[in-house]
Amino acid sequence: MGKSTLVLIALAALGLGTLVGVSLVDEQEAPQESTSAEAAPAVAASTGGAPVFRFLAPEGIVLERDDFDRALPTLDGDNFIAREGAPKSETLTITLDLDGTVEYKALMEQGDTLAFRWSTDGSDVYYDFHGHDDAFGPEFFTRYEEGEGVERSGAIMAPYSGQHGWFWLNLGDGPTTITLEVFGFFDEVIEIDLEGY
Repeated sequence: MGKSTLVLIALAALGLGTLVGVSLVDEQEAPQESTSAEAAPAVAASTGGAPVFRFLAPEGIVLERDDFDRALPTLDGDNFIAREGAPKSETLTITLDLDGTVEYKALMEQGDTLAFRWSTDGSDVYYDFHGHDDAFGPEFFTRYEEGEGVERSGAIMAPYSGQHGWFWLNLGDGPTTITLEVFGFFDEVIEIDLEGY
C-alpha cells in the first residue's frame, strides 16, 4: 500500500473519529436537528481534554453573516486537533506459528488518530482490535472490533491515552505472516508480552 493510500485513510480517520467523540459524551439528550447553528451547540466530551466534535447536515444549516454580509464559518475550531511534529508511518512483518498468538499496540495520546491496514499471506486469523490503559484499572479495556479474516483496514481516534492495537490468533493449518501498516499520530508500536497465554 502506498503512502498516498495511507494518507487518504488517515484523512478518513477524522470522520471515524467523530463517531468516537460521540461515544464520549455524558448522559445527555442528543442534540436535536435544527435549522439554526445557534440551536445546535457542540456536545462537550465527558473526559478532560477530549476533542469536541460537531456533525453537520446540509439541510440543517443556516448561514450566519457578519456586518458586511459575509458568511461566517459554521465550524470554528471544532473537529480539529493540533499535534506537534509530523504524522509517521510504520510497516511491520509479523510471523505467527501454527496456533500462535501475538499482540501489537500503538502507544497513543488522547485524540491521536491512527489509520491502519493489516493482511495475512492467505491464512485466516482471529483478531481483537482493542485498547486499554492502567489508569482506568487492570480490567478496563475498550473493544473496537473483533472477527476472523485475512485482512482489515480502518482508523481510530484514541478516546484516551494508552495502548491501542491488535491481538491475533493464527487459525490456519500452518505458520502465517501478518503485514501491519500504520499511519498517523502515535508514539511507537510495541509488541505486548503475552505471558501465560
